Amino acid sequence: MRREPLFSRSGYYRFLLECNALLHRQAAAATRAVLAERLEPIVPGRTVRVLDLACGGLPLTIAEVMGAFPAYSFDYTGVDLNPDQVAEAGRYRFPANVTASRVLEGNAWDLDALGVGEGFDLVFSGMNLHHGTPEELCFLGLQLLRLLARPGIFVSHDVYRPSDTPYRRRPDANPADPGESWRLVRKKRLCRAGVLASAVPEDLSPEEPAWRLDYLGRMGETLIARGGDWEGAESTVAHMRERDYPISPEELCRIFGNLGFRADARYYDAPEEPMAPYIAFCTVALEELS
Repeated sequence: MRREPLFSRSGYYRFLLECNALLHRQAAAATRAVLAERLEPIVPGRTVRVLDLACGGLPLTIAEVMGAFPAYSFDYTGVDLNPDQVAEAGRYRFPANVTASRVLEGNAWDLDALGVGEGFDLVFSGMNLHHGTPEELCFLGLQLLRLLARPGIFVSHDVYRPSDTPYRRRPDANPADPGESWRLVRKKRLCRAGVLASAVPEDLSPEEPAWRLDYLGRMGETLIARGGDWEGAESTVAHMRERDYPISPEELCRIFGNLGFRADARYYDAPEEPMAPYIAFCTVALEELS
């Protein structure tokens, strides 16, 4: 992964959150429901450990979720690649029941290198997985096997490609070393996870597929309709055009399912939201592992 100007202090991400263009409010509601079920067997007062991947400088969604459970204490760890976002998140005022918090600068896809620890009850990822390739998702999943408590859950609120459209692979993140991502996980492990089939780009056309044109058009129109300025909207769409090459929800569930998780994905029931056809909520549970 690399640093992204959109998420810097001078970027436009705050407005994306405030206008709910990417359904952050729906994500908070869905995550609250999942966590409420998880907390039932946990005695109130026990500290719940939360890891927030690519947290950004405004971890509003996960902060709202933690604040909804005042009977529990939360230990929060955020990870982000952008230094100014790390600094801003470090100053963020979490709810009173967040009794400990820290924000680490580093790659949210390479958590072992950061030494974040283990035993997390909830790992949250908001708008991050769509930047990853199938082999990178497998790499993340293998780390989650070690990082999650038992039972524990990984929640992803993210952009996904329509299931009836072919995979379009992200351009190489490191043109000087196109094979970099393939060395993250051994080939045999990738095969067992069913990654190699998913990773082959099916869409080799140089033209943008219809779904991406619709996705980008909806984003720009939504931001302007909700009071955004043209420069900010254009910078957001430019970022998405360059970086958003998501897998489908079914592909995500297959990769994590083959790693041993119980994975489930669903789109939000939000017909009033223009971006709803491209945003889904996924849960990846560890509880059924032996």
